[in-house]
Amino acid sequence: MIKQKVFEGNRIEGIKGVFPLTAENLLRVGLALSSLFGDLKREKKISVEDLNFVTFSLGAGFMAGGGTVIIKGEAPVSVKVVEKSKTVVIFEGLSHEEIKRLEGILFGRVQIPKEKGDQVGRVEYGY
Repeated sequence: MIKQKVFEGNRIEGIKGVFPLTAENLLRVGLALSSLFGDLKREKKISVEDLNFVTFSLGAGFMAGGGTVIIKGEAPVSVKVVEKSKTVVIFEGLSHEEIKRLEGILFGRVQIPKEKGDQVGRVEYGY
């Protein structure tokens, strides 16, 4: 059974390839984050420090929702990946309430909307 909690505070922790850090789940987290930004009328931009399994998976979902992923740049929300004995994905710039809403979108019964055509997001380089 899948646990009904992905985040521990503003973090997702685990082993890459094992829930919650599977490509499919990270794609859904990115898609839900883009949907949340749309609901809150926030600019759909996140920044990542590096390209790796986690940021590619998360970024693909975020772009599917119409968001822009900025590599090595500035954005209202940044995603940092720390590799230790476990992989830790840190979301900076999201409030506790926004994290709770994000989990609500992830585990809700309504399908998360995706964009089509020119509305699909993109990647930008910040440097």
